[in-house]
Amino acid sequence: MARTPRRRNEKLLEMIKECRWSYEACAAAVRAVARENRDALPSCDRSHVGHWVSGVKPSGSTSRYLAEAISRRLGRVMNPIDLGIVEGSNLEPDLRGLDWWGHAPAIDLLTVGRADLERREFGLNALYSLAALVVPLDSWQEVADRGRRAQGGDAAVGRSEIDAVRDMLDVFSKADERFGGGHARLAVVQYLTSDVAGYLQGRFSSDSDRRDMFSVAAEMTYLAGWKAFDSSLHGLAQRYYVQALRLANEADDRPLAGFTLRAMAHQAVDLGHGSEALQLATSALEWSKGRATPAATALFTVLTARGHAASSDPLRTSTALLTAEAQLASASVDDEPTWIRTSGFTEASLASQAGQALRDLGDLAGAEAQLRRSIATRNAGPYRRIHTLTLANLADVQCSQGRLREAVGNWNHTMDTMEGVKSGRASAAVRNIRTRLSNFGPRLPAFAKQLDQRATAHLRQGNSPSSR
Repeated sequence: MARTPRRRNEKLLEMIKECRWSYEACAAAVRAVARENRDALPSCDRSHVGHWVSGVKPSGSTSRYLAEAISRRLGRVMNPIDLGIVEGSNLEPDLRGLDWWGHAPAIDLLTVGRADLERREFGLNALYSLAALVVPLDSWQEVADRGRRAQGGDAAVGRSEIDAVRDMLDVFSKADERFGGGHARLAVVQYLTSDVAGYLQGRFSSDSDRRDMFSVAAEMTYLAGWKAFDSSLHGLAQRYYVQALRLANEADDRPLAGFTLRAMAHQAVDLGHGSEALQLATSALEWSKGRATPAATALFTVLTARGHAASSDPLRTSTALLTAEAQLASASVDDEPTWIRTSGFTEASLASQAGQALRDLGDLAGAEAQLRRSIATRNAGPYRRIHTLTLANLADVQCSQGRLREAVGNWNHTMDTMEGVKSGRASAAVRNIRTRLSNFGPRLPAFAKQLDQRATAHLRQGNSPSSR
């Protein structure tokens, strides 16, 4: 049988011409990127480039080095699809080779973001991985140093670009708290993969500017992960969290890295992985020790309480909750980082987490008291989603105590407040209403049947978060 002839890679040839490179200059640029990544490619020369142009696929990580080299030369982010190395919109080869921790975070962020934007099934089918929760904190300094050596390109990135990303982050974050993770999720991803990823590959006038850009990019990437988490796209959320963690590391922003580890702990405990959640929350405390503010430290500590509760350890749970209370009491809002202020971590948030920890331990009276405290102290307007979820948790605890009428009242209030909120967690709360009420069978009172009908209609109307 005759072999299928290779097709000339016109995209790559066009990019090489735009770079104004000879084939030898292109090979030299690829070798330089490989060296920065401790991957010697001494045999890479102009003949290899000629083969790539003729249609031969670069082996191993070479396609990434090639994309990075061209990105630096042109001052904009390119990936293997743009170079004709991965055909069409199929990113599967790149995604199979995606290292959770080892590659340049800006490039991996672009790969994940492009897959999210271009392939609906990627977000829906991405698997949540426990292996990715083993965070290599002991080797992060070397990873960050390697990233700093890799900066380059012709685009000048400074305070105006940093401020622009910060302003966009503020807009997206406020909308997320009010309307849920399904609202404008892909708008955040689009901004990440276009403007932000390009800035990360640019030239910085100072290391301070570079750290600040990587830090705000980490916050934006965290937000993409949080929105995916709230949309119940857990595998996708985990991928964004990992990239946010790596960007925070390159920014040498340990408190922000701790904040992301805390989010990973939150996701783990919600998915039933209590020991992993405890490990992540403990890592957040250890990694940020001496540099995190009181409120940030309290946030990390209360997640250790969630981990202890999931591990059925009431003494350590109680100790962690008391410690978090004391830490938050010493906080000053004006001295806290933007991500604490934006997320609204206050007495109300701590009480909500405490209530969930006590619920998991089986202390329903204690859980109810904390959840009521959260509802009473929260400014519900800007934080409508979490207010909704706290009401749902309160109703669930009351139902477990046999107080169905009170539970139904709060579940109805839950559904009143979630109108317009696109959140997978909110939709899960509605499904939980139907599950809990179904347990009563024919004994279900009329007032509860009305709620069940309302929940059924809500779910039939498709009130669930959209991943698009």
